[in-house]
Amino acid sequence: EASKTIPVLAASVVADSVLFVLSGAVKGCGRQCALMPIVLVAYWIVGLPLAYYLAFVRNGGIMCDNNYFCGIRGLVSGMTSGTWTHMILVAVLVATRIDWGEEAKKAKERLAAEKSDP
Repeated sequence: EASKTIPVLAASVVADSVLFVLSGAVKGCGRQCALMPIVLVAYWIVGLPLAYYLAFVRNGGIMCDNNYFCGIRGLVSGMTSGTWTHMILVAVLVATRIDWGEEAKKAKERLAAEKSDP
């Protein structure tokens, strides 16, 4: 049964890798607080409830042969959905809420201030 979770886990690794880069960009801009509501939505509203439903409610929580999303596979699939939701929401944040021209200007100002300090 566990081997059948590998494709889902691979999808989770892809989303998590992209998320790592996007989160670094957001943190580098000093907007860490913008990530908290995204994490709450992605994992507490999407990932955990979906994982619970797929693992324990759907098909009575019994491992099933024909249905891919139940039991342990459902648990992993639900949390992977949360990770993908997290990645998509952070990507939307980066694409729509960060003014890269302004961020470059701020970085130049910080470098100039750093050079002028003895």
